Amino acid sequence: MHPRTEAQQEPGETKRRRWAWLDPRYMLAENGEQRTRWFIAVILFVQRASYLIPASIAMASADLHRHSSPALNGALLGVAWVWQGYLGYYVRKHGWFTYRHVGVDIVLACALMTVVTSNVQAGFEFTTVNWAPKYALGTAALIGAVLPLRWAVALNAVPMAWYVLTLSAETQPGQPLLPAVVGHLNSCIFFGAILYFMTRYLTAQAQYLDEQTEARLRAETRQAAERARFETRTRHYRALHDNALATLTAISMGGLDHRSEEVRKRCGKDAEYVRRLIAADTTNSFTGLGDRLAEVVTDAEALDLRVRYIPDTVPGHLPHHVVEAVADACREALNNVAKHAGTDQAWVTVSWVEGTLSVRVVDRGRGFDPIRTPRGQGLTSSIGGRMREIGGSVQVDSMADSGTCVELVWSHSS
Repeated sequence: MHPRTEAQQEPGETKRRRWAWLDPRYMLAENGEQRTRWFIAVILFVQRASYLIPASIAMASADLHRHSSPALNGALLGVAWVWQGYLGYYVRKHGWFTYRHVGVDIVLACALMTVVTSNVQAGFEFTTVNWAPKYALGTAALIGAVLPLRWAVALNAVPMAWYVLTLSAETQPGQPLLPAVVGHLNSCIFFGAILYFMTRYLTAQAQYLDEQTEARLRAETRQAAERARFETRTRHYRALHDNALATLTAISMGGLDHRSEEVRKRCGKDAEYVRRLIAADTTNSFTGLGDRLAEVVTDAEALDLRVRYIPDTVPGHLPHHVVEAVADACREALNNVAKHAGTDQAWVTVSWVEGTLSVRVVDRGRGFDPIRTPRGQGLTSSIGGRMREIGGSVQVDSMADSGTCVELVWSHSS
């Protein structure tokens, strides 16, 4: 299918694309590792929201008076929300967190634990009013999801140790510290470990499924190519029977005079056709594009143009609209040779190099000066337009009395 421009998209499609990482139908277009990252990112953001939303709601309740400076608490919550918004924007655009994001988040978590805990009134350090330690649990989960195991273990100890130091400095003498500290440290270890193993396990499973899917698609492509090759061979064998074999039979039975000019031309065309079949059988090109170009060359010979077709090994699963556009553009280029070149010979050469298709139509006719001679409708509209529609291009190289080369180029990444 042709890619649609934004103006051609259905109503609401642009909006759906913005939330593609939450839609399984769009996520299937990503590879397995990226789908895993989207899934883990959603979990991380939901976890953080579950800590920040209650703290934000508490700003309008009685808990507002349990902070020495409610304004400072609101400002700290604002900083935390802005940071989450930036992380969400970055992950939405680039697909995953960076190590730098983890480092900044660790520093922010430690700073929040220090300032928020010192801003909480005495006796409320271990309640939900002190929301900063909960935020640090999100930091532990981020560390486990992003960092390698050795770094995750080492850096997860930073917010844990900072929590112990902060609470030790802020709590009153005689206030029980051990149960709350043990529970918090246990949660940090738990969230870091579970996100680490979840990310690695799901990533490995996704990569394995991608490999299996790719292998199955390759097998199906080979089978489809073999079927197409068989059908094409059958069609060409019938054409041989109806053309070259019929000509030889008529000559052998005396029905045709092999010395006449008409019969000699007919034999020459049949010989070129046989050569194309041999070349196609060697390069496996008579699947998809190769088959269509062979038909184009055969049609061009009806214009009394002798065409030497030199195919290359071209994938048999090129998009249908690409095959049709390139074949039609090649047909028009050969028509231009027949009309304007002043020669009865042309060469069509196909190459496929690193995902880039190139089809060259070359003649040794009269040529033209590209600077002084304006390009006709065939080059600018018929040929150039078809190639532009599929994201390809046309390159024309010509010189007076030195022939013309029209090169059709299309890249697999177009």
